[in-house]
Amino acid sequence: MLREFDCAVVGAGLAGATAAIGLAGFGLRVAVIDGRSPVSAALGGDVRGLALASSSQQLLTALGLWSALRDHLTPIRQVHISTQGHYGSTTLRAATMGVPALGYVCPADQLLMTLDAALAATSGITPFYATTLQTLVPAADRVAVRLTGAQSETLISARLIVAADGSHSAVRRHYGIAAQQSDYGQTAIVANLSVEHPQLHTASERFTSAGPCALLPLGGARHVLVRTARSADAESLLTASPAAFLADVQTRFGWRYGRFSELGPRRAHPLILNRAQQLVAPRAVLIGNAANTIHPNAAQGLNLALRDVATLLDCLVGGDDPGLSATLADYAARRAQDQQHTVNFSHGLARLFALEAPLVGMGRGLALAACELLPPLRSALMARLMGWRAPPNEWLRGTHEAH
Repeated sequence: MLREFDCAVVGAGLAGATAAIGLAGFGLRVAVIDGRSPVSAALGGDVRGLALASSSQQLLTALGLWSALRDHLTPIRQVHISTQGHYGSTTLRAATMGVPALGYVCPADQLLMTLDAALAATSGITPFYATTLQTLVPAADRVAVRLTGAQSETLISARLIVAADGSHSAVRRHYGIAAQQSDYGQTAIVANLSVEHPQLHTASERFTSAGPCALLPLGGARHVLVRTARSADAESLLTASPAAFLADVQTRFGWRYGRFSELGPRRAHPLILNRAQQLVAPRAVLIGNAANTIHPNAAQGLNLALRDVATLLDCLVGGDDPGLSATLADYAARRAQDQQHTVNFSHGLARLFALEAPLVGMGRGLALAACELLPPLRSALMARLMGWRAPPNEWLRGTHEAH
């Protein structure tokens, strides 16, 4: 039996689940398709701490999700940026921008659990967990989709396909959309640990020759560590004893936080730049990592994805048919500049801070010193981190003000 929907969101990760909740808020019938099980069965497997920018806070507030996250959030009121082995650093402060926080750290599992609860509770959403997309057949007014679950096959149709299925997007492949890839030769190793001297509401990013290392506060002594390594070194770091791994981190960060201890499980995430060559196709739109997978420095990836969601919702306000080509062309045009700027920013940092020449290292230190001494430059960097340089969304502005 064919089941008809207005939208089918392929991928129930952070971007896809958020998009589905927003689409259902317009009264649309939404199918959500993912190979994973509901998050209650997987809780504890993702140790990342996600830095949610101001733009992401506005979207999650507009969708009624922020209040459910509030008890799990740690405000970032300042960010300390430095480079190993060279003078020059800068500290970005929320007070400079007249805001209570530059962003908020949220455990990834908590955010996904909140989104899954909202998927289950929101009228109009039908989740298809443990389900794989098999075929897509676009037609003039709908897309026919064949799904395969553990024991059965399901046929659905939708007027709009939202591809939120990650770097290796099946939707992108079905539509024949090419992606430009660049392997950074780096792997991000993520773990939680404790610090001897916590600096409340402070995040740190320290650039090293192997890539950036970051500490994100979880409250008290616990922090999320992101230790970027050359991919060739990743396996040895994953299998090193806790004491050896912590000693490596100590060498890179120094003693600003005192001694590191209580290392939690380590997870590895290979780093690539992956850019779809187009954002839309007949009755389909790409968001999040399906459109752009970027380097995690400066914590831009998820916030870029959520700005994709906000713009998509903005484009669909008041429309009868969410898959119209004119609507999707509008989305692509409105996302182009922000995506390009964010990719350039992230990629440029990755390349700049990977160079090891002495004069380059001196230049990095001078650049950080310039940020500290020149308030306009520092403010521009903070605006980028908070997502303020993205084009505004009228729908998001209106719903945020209503709340």
